[in-house]
Amino acid sequence: MTHDQRTIDMLASRAAIHDLAMAYCRGVDRADAALLASVFWEDGIMDAGLMTAPAPQFAQAITAYCRENMDGCFHAISNEWVRIDGDRAVGELYVVAHVSAGGQDVTTGGRYLDRYERRGGVWKIALRTFVADWNEARPASMALDPIYEAGRNRGGWGDADPVAALWRGA
Repeated sequence: MTHDQRTIDMLASRAAIHDLAMAYCRGVDRADAALLASVFWEDGIMDAGLMTAPAPQFAQAITAYCRENMDGCFHAISNEWVRIDGDRAVGELYVVAHVSAGGQDVTTGGRYLDRYERRGGVWKIALRTFVADWNEARPASMALDPIYEAGRNRGGWGDADPVAALWRGA
């Protein structure tokens, strides 16, 4: 492999790993178990701290929990520190998650410590460990600022969310 080919492979690998991070967040935030499971290898493991499970089971459990117990959630990835070595990679991704549930708004800062594998040219997560670094909880109001109060475009689960129509029409 030439230097240019290695550079292109590294950039494509980084883009694929970034897309896994974005799909993971969307899978949790939209309670989409199929999308969430798709970022892991079938034999992948998720260690969420309170629960360690095979990725397919985790995807089903966490999305069901979100739908049944939360008013909404939002995950944002920031610093992505990834080291690629052939068909294996490790990453530390910073995450801030906001959850509204049980009358509380909870914001958590933490990191995903990931092991990635490329199999058959495809990158996926083999192992993800969530590390909680801090959190903040306060009473939830679910009240909108008055400027948004009359708005009809509110987020929700599944087809109740406005983005569902966007993707159906794509």
